[in-house]
Amino acid sequence: MRISSVQAAGIETHRPGGLTLTRAALDHCSLAPGDRVLDAGCGYGATCTFLHEDAGFKVFGIDASEKRISRATARPTGWDGLRARLPRLPFAPASFGAIFCECVLSLVPDKPGCLATFFELLQPEGHLVLTDLYIPGAAPAALDPSPLTCLDGALTKTDLTPIIEQAGFKIRIWEDHTPLLKQMACEMVFKHGSLENFWKKLTGDVLHCGLGSRCRTGELKPGYCLIVADKVTQ
Repeated sequence: MRISSVQAAGIETHRPGGLTLTRAALDHCSLAPGDRVLDAGCGYGATCTFLHEDAGFKVFGIDASEKRISRATARPTGWDGLRARLPRLPFAPASFGAIFCECVLSLVPDKPGCLATFFELLQPEGHLVLTDLYIPGAAPAALDPSPLTCLDGALTKTDLTPIIEQAGFKIRIWEDHTPLLKQMACEMVFKHGSLENFWKKLTGDVLHCGLGSRCRTGELKPGYCLIVADKVTQ
């Protein structure tokens, strides 16, 4: 079996399925080697490394954490990483053929503003790839508008779909991949001994009285999805 660049570099992804959905999303995107691609919320650089070294794109990664960006770019990468906080990004309009935002949108308080930025930065017919937690069924009680964790900032499909479409995107793919979340939970329970430790790992050890606590107690069970949306131009 071929070892990917990410495996070779020992970079952790810290999300359900690792790069599984990143690879799957590429099958739904019309991209060619050399195209400019942005990873919004790149963490330690797993997706950036994969998209550059394995897929051949010109990749840019941004993250709000100086620690993560510094660690991600500590070795020669071939892609450009910089610190920036969504929704404000230092790029010209129509800079990218695709934007990947994996397990990040749920953490952004201003989701409409973030999606509007993505729309502006994409080239005509460009692709937006989102993977994130979502809440099946009815919306939970209102919480703090500034989420501390991806659990607290997760939306229902009914709430998330309109804000993507109102930003100008046409959703082409919406796939439920909750089994990947369950698999990650099982692995964490096996590794760390409890479901409590799984939620701590997923949320960066942040304990919060919102959805995070409700998930840890089993009251609320989030789903996990892949969304591919296209920039629609008149």
